[in-house]
Amino acid sequence: MKLWKLSLLPLATVVALISGCGGSGYSASGGPPPPTTNVLNGQYAFVLSGFDPSANQMGIAGSITADGHGNITGGSVDVNDNQVINSSSALAGSYTLDSNFRGAITLTSAVPGVAHPLAFAFTLKADGSAGNMIGIDANGFIISGTMQKQDATAFSLAKIAGDFAFELDSRGPNQNSLLGRFTLSSSGTTTNVVLDLGVAGVGPTGPATGGTVAATFAAAGPNGSGRGTVILTDDANVARSFVYYVVAAGTSLVMEIDQTGSVQTVYTGVASKQTFPLSATMAASVFALSGYDTVSPNDLSAVGVLTVTNSNTANLLWDADDVGLVSAQIALAGQAVVFDPITGRGTIAAAGGHSHGLFDNAVFYLTSSGNGFLLDATAGTNNRALAGHLQVQTGGGSFGMTTFSGKKVIHQTGVSVNDAGAVEGLLSDSASNNILTETGYLDSKFPLLNPTLNQSGTGTENIVIDSTTGRVTLTFNDINGANTNVLYMIGPDQYVGVDESAASHNTIPIMFADPQ
Repeated sequence: MKLWKLSLLPLATVVALISGCGGSGYSASGGPPPPTTNVLNGQYAFVLSGFDPSANQMGIAGSITADGHGNITGGSVDVNDNQVINSSSALAGSYTLDSNFRGAITLTSAVPGVAHPLAFAFTLKADGSAGNMIGIDANGFIISGTMQKQDATAFSLAKIAGDFAFELDSRGPNQNSLLGRFTLSSSGTTTNVVLDLGVAGVGPTGPATGGTVAATFAAAGPNGSGRGTVILTDDANVARSFVYYVVAAGTSLVMEIDQTGSVQTVYTGVASKQTFPLSATMAASVFALSGYDTVSPNDLSAVGVLTVTNSNTANLLWDADDVGLVSAQIALAGQAVVFDPITGRGTIAAAGGHSHGLFDNAVFYLTSSGNGFLLDATAGTNNRALAGHLQVQTGGGSFGMTTFSGKKVIHQTGVSVNDAGAVEGLLSDSASNNILTETGYLDSKFPLLNPTLNQSGTGTENIVIDSTTGRVTLTFNDINGANTNVLYMIGPDQYVGVDESAASHNTIPIMFADPQ
């Protein structure tokens, strides 16, 4: 098993954090959390993906109701373990929350077909609006994902009606990534459905539209947990069934619920509302893509900045990591962009990008100016199904040491069996004179190991920030030698990153950080 380190902490520190087998700083006995930190209060939707102990792909989606005093008083959950679907609509349990807005959720209610009650470790933003979570129960699931506070007033088809783009990813043995869009009416009917599919080692399909292509929402719409169902049908007349949990009128978390059969995917992801009019012009958008190299076979991670001028010419700057095969600070200028303002769908060329850990061609769907989803559309076996988000970069030209002087919630995960594992937690930083001092509070779960929870440690790194592009280089030494990590800033205390250390101690999974 590959031992991961958290990208921003020296390996010696993180080995001390995660080498234990089951140590925990949390109590799941319930009772009120500290009165100043009872921000886990209300309904929260969540979706997680990963692998079961047999390395089968799986996902979990659901909703919990927290009372602000340490109790889970309701909710529902759907578990897709290698296309075996089990659900429960009467959740109960307890949770803890500490002064760092970190804790554990323990469900006492059984989910049919799941051996042990579900449990999760999580870290919240300070306002309680969202957070990251990983599985920590005795089932041995290696799963990670997001939790987001729900707006119960949006639990109807009429309230969520509008234009949506979505990204759905299915993990190994072969990565599949599905992007698309649809227009949902208040009555539940859909129009203008467009789908694009990327399959690692196979290539792209799409755009698929018209004919049998459809998104069919169940007429009942979302229930009191925000749960509803929808069927996506492609141009080959293959229908896939999904459950969705409404977060708000503009966002739903999604998971496939197809039973074992001709469909061999377990898609999880998100649907986000599109705001028109849309233009492909982007001053600077940060992208973070995860994919699967079928040759290695391992994770491939790529992060960088995309700019589009006049909606038809793209400039790209990126770093990529494929099991220690690093492409550093690669730049391409003047690449062709084609954009449809009616659907928000566009395409980008990146000549020779595949040979530098990116793509030769990509498709994107915008949700607003500079924000959306991006998918590898490289032809044939060179496709790695790279997929992820585009986010508008703010602060270009003024990034500096204060960029890191705050707290942030982080998560780091893999998309292939060889890189299975999950880390989430909190980083507290200060930076001056090109030195970053960082304290981490981490939860982790790796194959064959019990979860390690609430582990902490401090480390320092040398830091260099490009104030214009937001590209950050972190260097430090550990017991294995020199290490390099590269980040791209989205905004203050918000970034994505990859490890560019030597293969012998390189960690592939991509890292995400957001301000707490």
